[in-house]
Amino acid sequence: MTDEEFYVTNPRRAPKYGRFMFVGAILGALAGVLLVQFGPSASLYDLSDVTFAVLLFTVPFGFFVGALVALLLDRRSLKRSSE
Repeated sequence: MTDEEFYVTNPRRAPKYGRFMFVGAILGALAGVLLVQFGPSASLYDLSDVTFAVLLFTVPFGFFVGALVALLLDRRSLKRSSE
């Protein structure tokens, strides 16, 4: 007969980084489109050109913010799993 030891563990719930970055990029694109539609209008440029230029900044920014949120949630889950 063998003595078996059982360990009770709590699985760590880590966020899926890709999903957070994807949602951040989508929200960044939505924010860019809303900024162009309802922001100050300049009649010097075509609306599609302005939209494209704004999306070049807002989509990567949303991507970065989504990654940062996932990283912070991952750090939080590490702290909770060590307790």
